[in-house]
Amino acid sequence: MPSIVKLSACAVFGLTLAGLSCATDLPGQPQPLPHISTLSAFQTGVYHFYDQNSSFFKLGKKAGSQYRLVSEFSKGTPRYFSYSMSKDWTVRNGVLQRPSVANVVRPVAGNKVNVIRQGQSSGLSVELKAYDVSDKSIASYLKLQNGKSTKLSDSVSSWTKFPTGSVAYVPTLTSLRTEVIVPEVNIFTGQKTVEGFVKAFSGKIPNCLRYEKRSGSQPYAIRFTNRKGNTGNIEIYEAKRGKVFCEVDGPKVANGSYKIQTINGTKVLTLNFPQHIDRRDIGIHSSENGALDLAFVEVKKPHPQVLPGRVLHAKRTFTDNQYRFNKVAADSIKNALK
Repeated sequence: MPSIVKLSACAVFGLTLAGLSCATDLPGQPQPLPHISTLSAFQTGVYHFYDQNSSFFKLGKKAGSQYRLVSEFSKGTPRYFSYSMSKDWTVRNGVLQRPSVANVVRPVAGNKVNVIRQGQSSGLSVELKAYDVSDKSIASYLKLQNGKSTKLSDSVSSWTKFPTGSVAYVPTLTSLRTEVIVPEVNIFTGQKTVEGFVKAFSGKIPNCLRYEKRSGSQPYAIRFTNRKGNTGNIEIYEAKRGKVFCEVDGPKVANGSYKIQTINGTKVLTLNFPQHIDRRDIGIHSSENGALDLAFVEVKKPHPQVLPGRVLHAKRTFTDNQYRFNKVAADSIKNALK
């Protein structure tokens, strides 16, 4: 979905994702289709494209108050509804694990459904808002998590349009429980415990944070100070680009705080930054702002290590900046990508 750089009357909770449900913010200003509910969208089938990957979700047999979820995935595609938060590793009791693959859909109030693994409380609450994208540019609806165009969309002519009957869905997502997640596991921090991590970066050596590379981005480095028990402060510096090792660029620009706590049986170091620090510059997409906190996670298995991660809070709304589609729209996308 497109990056939203302004907040409108549609914005709630300070999240740009709410603006995505306003037709004027969508490519080509499509007409909303309020008669299409989230449940009916899943009944007819929901399609998803992520660069060269694709997936399909549809309701199967109903059993009591819930439906079996039928899903199909292209080879190498993460087997989850969202390619954003639910594609990451989760950590429980210090153990890295893939999120459970959802196989049940349960309708709930407010035009939402819960997409879950049977017998488990974890999963996503999903709301889909439908829009008529007939005669709109296909390429403009092929987006990555950061709102930028996918590589494959560049191969689709801007003149290639969706046919009549095409529907795009804007997803609004909420985690059903608080999760500790790790986007990437092949990152070396050199530490096995969060206490060791704090100690290692409390002196002259800073730790540089990952950031979203874009025009105007500003990478940051941090140092830990003033620890008292499980809390303390962080000093925030601008970081030099293009260095093999982390280096600060100039004097301290801000202060923040940290807290060591246990979430889902896992020791986690969560960081709190002042409001003027752009969340994209600490590795959190603007569409996820408010639902996630930056953290460092103490992993015990498969081997002890501290990894950069996130705390995904329950009942806080986010999106993955990507559209879903009905069959008519999906077939036209497949043809356009050939």
